[in-house]
Amino acid sequence: MRRVACAALCLASACAAPGPAHPPRPPATTPASSASADVDGWRKQIPKAGPAAALVYPVPESEQLKNGLTVLVMKRPAAVASLSLVVRHGASSSPQGQSGVAALTARMLTEGTTTRSSSALAEAAESLGSALEHDAGRDYSMVGIETLSADVEQGLALLAEVAQKPAFAPRELERVRGEWLDGLAAERQTPDRLASLAGLRLLLGEPHGAPVGGSVPDVKKLTVRDLTAFHRRHWVPGESALVVVGDVSLSGVRDAAERAFGGWKPAPAPTSAPAPTPAPPDKTRVVMVNRPGAVQSALFVAQPLAKRSDAGHEARQLMSSLLGGLFTSRINQNLREKNAFTYGARSDAVATRHWGALVVTTRVESAVTAPALRELVGELARARDPKRGAPISDEEVARARADLISGLGARLIAVDRLAADVGSSFALGLPPSTSSELPQRLTAQSTAAVAAEAARIDEQRLVVVIVGDQASVKPALEAAGFEVREAAAELTW
Repeated sequence: MRRVACAALCLASACAAPGPAHPPRPPATTPASSASADVDGWRKQIPKAGPAAALVYPVPESEQLKNGLTVLVMKRPAAVASLSLVVRHGASSSPQGQSGVAALTARMLTEGTTTRSSSALAEAAESLGSALEHDAGRDYSMVGIETLSADVEQGLALLAEVAQKPAFAPRELERVRGEWLDGLAAERQTPDRLASLAGLRLLLGEPHGAPVGGSVPDVKKLTVRDLTAFHRRHWVPGESALVVVGDVSLSGVRDAAERAFGGWKPAPAPTSAPAPTPAPPDKTRVVMVNRPGAVQSALFVAQPLAKRSDAGHEARQLMSSLLGGLFTSRINQNLREKNAFTYGARSDAVATRHWGALVVTTRVESAVTAPALRELVGELARARDPKRGAPISDEEVARARADLISGLGARLIAVDRLAADVGSSFALGLPPSTSSELPQRLTAQSTAAVAAEAARIDEQRLVVVIVGDQASVKPALEAAGFEVREAAAELTW
């Protein structure tokens, strides 16, 4: 039909009487002032933050079983449901000399129970079209699974078996330990990761600064008895939450949870006080992890901040975002855009149940390690002291706020992200409404409040770790006024 229409059009054109020829249009002229204008000038202007969109973040419903297990349910229109059992104990609860025990315990829960072997347990998860998951952090341990909405009860039964009846089979532990140690060794070949491992140890001491996955010597020594003891002490219903996100109801999940977890016997919660963290250094020192011949240096720069439950958390998040959380942030603009020292630099205001820290990380060419560190420290000083000519502005805060709220909204697209948020709030001892209230809390933070948190920066007492070629980097660092020493071997284990 289209070809016929085209043919008719051509035929009509051919038969039409020829009309007067139209003279060609003269070429458009461009004023000299426009021709010489910088057509890419807009690229040099930092875009202004747009109006923040309204965000409605759901609040999970909550109930508690008779044995103390908390049930948190968030109803979402999804074909799959995320099921996870979260325990309020992770790496920070590890006994001295047993770093990695929390993470390895969580892993071993998925490697067989007293009624099913490792392969049988995997087959049971596969029959639900899924796989068992495990994870651990500073403040939590968890096991989880995703199922179709129709299979939620079967998924809960499998999680209950995993949590209550772990086998901790010696043969399986040796197999898993071998894989685990290979992962630890590979992890320590990455300069950025190695700088963070050493830096957190210096900043926080043991057990808070120990790697979540454990040090190589500690993991080699862990036994079935160690894992069993950690599980018996910390995996108890009163310290745990069952988090379910999907097309489910609280009443349905509660009834299924009662059948699956109702027989889980309550036990007293651990009562030991958290270990203290060391005082900040009396002055900034640079600790180098020597990588002879390295052409780049990985930098980790940190200082203590308040823990998550302390007032001012949202202001600290905004401060960190405008410092190094955005592409347009101060540190990234300085080190990347102004000086071309790096492809990117980032800051994070880390906040756990027991401690907090401001952490800045980047990677630079070896030859510019000293000036890059000097500029980084200078940006921290300028954020702290408005008299240095760069007071925190309303626009910076608005841009950081818009980014943080938009990032929260992006988490609504997946049930597992929502479940992670719910589980994190529980592990940190925060109310279930925490994520829902975050946009309002961020909006309520004034520029003065953010500046007050920035005033807590102490650029003269930083923990700095650099992984790089010590022979080529150290002289320039010392010439720039930094005291440099080589890292002890145990910082990199």
